[in-house]
Amino acid sequence: MFAFIYFATVIRQQTIDQIFSAANIEEVVGDYVKLKRSGSGLGGLCPFHNEKTPSFKVSPHLGIYKCFGCGKGGNVVDFVMDVEKMTYPEALRHLANRYHIEIEEDNSNQEELSEQVKLRDSLFVAMEYAGTYFHDVLLNHEEGRSIGHSYFVHRGINPSTMEEFRLGYALNSWDAFSGTAVKMGYDVNILARAGLIKFRNEENHNDGHYDVYRERVIFPIRNLSGKIIGLGGRHLKKDAKSPKYINSPENEIYHKSAVLYGLYESRKEIRTRDKALLVEGYLDVIMLYQSGLKNVVATSGTALTTDQVKLVKRFTDNVTLLYDGDKAGIRAAMRGVDLLLEGGLNVRVVVFPDGEDPDSWCRKVGGEEMEKFISANEKDFVLFKTEMLLAERGEDPVAKSETARDVVASIAKITDPIKRSAYIRETSNLLQFDEELLLAEAKRQRNEIQKQRGRREREESEQISFIQPGLPIEPPREEDLQFRERALINTLIRFGDQPYSEDVDVAGYIFSELDHDEYVFENADLGEAFLDAKKFYGVHGNLTEEFYTRHKILGKMAANILSLKYELSPNWGAVHEIFVKTDNDNYQNEVIANLNYLKLYKIDSVLKRTMKDMEAATEDDEVVALQMRIFKIREIKRTITDILGIEGAMPE
Repeated sequence: MFAFIYFATVIRQQTIDQIFSAANIEEVVGDYVKLKRSGSGLGGLCPFHNEKTPSFKVSPHLGIYKCFGCGKGGNVVDFVMDVEKMTYPEALRHLANRYHIEIEEDNSNQEELSEQVKLRDSLFVAMEYAGTYFHDVLLNHEEGRSIGHSYFVHRGINPSTMEEFRLGYALNSWDAFSGTAVKMGYDVNILARAGLIKFRNEENHNDGHYDVYRERVIFPIRNLSGKIIGLGGRHLKKDAKSPKYINSPENEIYHKSAVLYGLYESRKEIRTRDKALLVEGYLDVIMLYQSGLKNVVATSGTALTTDQVKLVKRFTDNVTLLYDGDKAGIRAAMRGVDLLLEGGLNVRVVVFPDGEDPDSWCRKVGGEEMEKFISANEKDFVLFKTEMLLAERGEDPVAKSETARDVVASIAKITDPIKRSAYIRETSNLLQFDEELLLAEAKRQRNEIQKQRGRREREESEQISFIQPGLPIEPPREEDLQFRERALINTLIRFGDQPYSEDVDVAGYIFSELDHDEYVFENADLGEAFLDAKKFYGVHGNLTEEFYTRHKILGKMAANILSLKYELSPNWGAVHEIFVKTDNDNYQNEVIANLNYLKLYKIDSVLKRTMKDMEAATEDDEVVALQMRIFKIREIKRTITDILGIEGAMPE
């Protein structure tokens, strides 16, 4: 069962340094976010929360990202962890694989990963094996070549495209795949969870199992990292008892409503052309991609979802829907238009002649003519929807009024008022309705939409905390030790390189005053980070921004602080009532205050422990000695509370 026993191994620091040096944060983030030059860095729409105005920033020179809307920030590894829901080691391995860096591990301190991480890893491994297995069958098995490979050739797919999309074939057998997988050590429970096999008896798994994919061509579905997360299987025989397509079930790594088929392959071309072609099926994507129209993605047979719209918007604001010319295709296009408009995208529609779809038409005319056809026939959504509804309902006054109301309902979903006004004018000209009447109807529908959106946004805002880790915010009423520890690290990052006195900088002073061997941090992670910083300082004589941004614990905190330092406009703090100290402020007082608070907490804990010892003491000499110690501790405590101006604030 080798494939499903995972342990956390320590990646050598030299390898981690190599990964950080090679990983370009602009490239990595650019795979998920459409970035544009913004000031000294890059900006775009945050991939972690829904927003209309870009508040997400990337600073290539610092190697960090920061969203000033939801608060997420960190280095390139943190970004991969956040966007792909990976652990720190998983994110490092992902980047190492991307930049062809060999991982060197230290296995001396292994600890077992959580069950959730093991399950996700196991599903990824199972799906990768399945993709490899079915692809190999397509290329090398007699049945795979004679049926599966021949089918793709018949559909005009060439070998290099089969390889790029890792197309496969499942044999006409109840256990060809599962029998091989089990022999290789794969757990049947994981294979079932991935949707690759089913148990004959769900209550008793000992009754055996069978393959889900049989006598089907296979389309692997990949996430933005290129990992196989699901499969689509197409039956090659007309069988009323068997569905034409079957897809992987929802599980820990596959959520069909948040995936677009072909996006991994097409994302760069979509960004380059600043347009996405949206189709319905696997073969539509593959044929257009092979023919040179590589900015194409598909919903894979599911209705377009809000999550898919958000996914497209990461890469472009422009979408052209390509749909079949039959009634079902037209209805699908109509539904998709409104979702895309509400998501802030510019929408155009192309409908193919009846009986044709993007795949068949592209095979018939070729890639060059296909591109010309799209350019010549794409219509803005107002013209498309108006023509379709008039053709369906007729042009009598009642039908036209219903059509106008439906078209305006779509226009009302557009967030940009200038665009709304332009489309209202176009609708007025097309349907010969008074523009003012249409504007009034749009305003009415817009108000209703805003009410609904306001309710949703209030619900979402309750889940987003604007308080940023590392910001110099006011402490809670009751002083908290971990808050003070974090404040000290905050000070170290912000002012560590500033002079404390003529002889020492702030970092050196803090390290000398708070010896980690004597002071044990309440927060173990911050304690580890403090010790790492002290070691780095001892070797290099200073603490660099690179040290902070690359540190696995301090990276997010450093990104928040440094982003504020480099990116904030002068009035940003006033707007949000958050004010950031500058180097001209008296930071020495902040250093002293944070150190004294930590010393005070430590002294208070020692005092309480000594008082308990005295209560338990039985010998007179021991009691007297402990009383003297308590007296001295209280004197030290009084001195510190006087300095801090909080006398009596630390009850004994």
